[in-house]
Amino acid sequence: MNTLLNGSLHGEEAVSPNAGVMPDIIPKAVDTQRGVSVRYVSVSANAWYVLRASYGREIKARDLLIGMGVYAYVVQHYEKKEVQGRKKKVLVSLLPNLVFAYMPKDKAENYVKGPTLLASLVSYYYNHFEQDEHDAEKNPPLIVSEKEMISFIRATCTNSEHLKVVDMDKCRFLSENANKMVEVIRGDYRGVKGRIARVAGQQCIVVSIANGRWNISTEYIPTPYIRVID
Repeated sequence: MNTLLNGSLHGEEAVSPNAGVMPDIIPKAVDTQRGVSVRYVSVSANAWYVLRASYGREIKARDLLIGMGVYAYVVQHYEKKEVQGRKKKVLVSLLPNLVFAYMPKDKAENYVKGPTLLASLVSYYYNHFEQDEHDAEKNPPLIVSEKEMISFIRATCTNSEHLKVVDMDKCRFLSENANKMVEVIRGDYRGVKGRIARVAGQQCIVVSIANGRWNISTEYIPTPYIRVID
């Protein structure tokens, strides 16, 4: 699905401090089995739903969604694994069993609860910190803001082996910017917003979504590529 290659950070032109991540630079979602592709387009009626796939079937669920014209995203990265006695880089899910899907509420309800093949694979990931507006005894499906999700995709679509899921309580945030948001203004991670931290001895950007429910650190980002957001 992720078609953006992880190229060099060097030799890039700086962008305007006001430039952000626009939907047209988010990579296409591609169903590799059927060759179907869906480009991300911002639509006011749509929302980013978090779906929980059963038994590690997030890739199958993602491909079904893409085949139905829904922009769907699974966070992946490369890991070194032993395959038939040899070390190889293998693409695996960084957040197992999770699919992020951009669609309107009626489609989400039909795909997740209706008589569809997808409904046998996924369920909503519920927001346990809020109450459903129609039923106080229930929790609503978890929705990630579009701004957060775009930055999150931009930060993770490289599939870099250096991407890591991190515990915010164990991150070493740089003291001078510990409580400040920053933005990457150059290189492959341009437009990514988060907080500067040192992870495994390297200066990275930690990107969070859903009020810190999921936090992922990028690979090394040079200081000149970062600006503090006012």
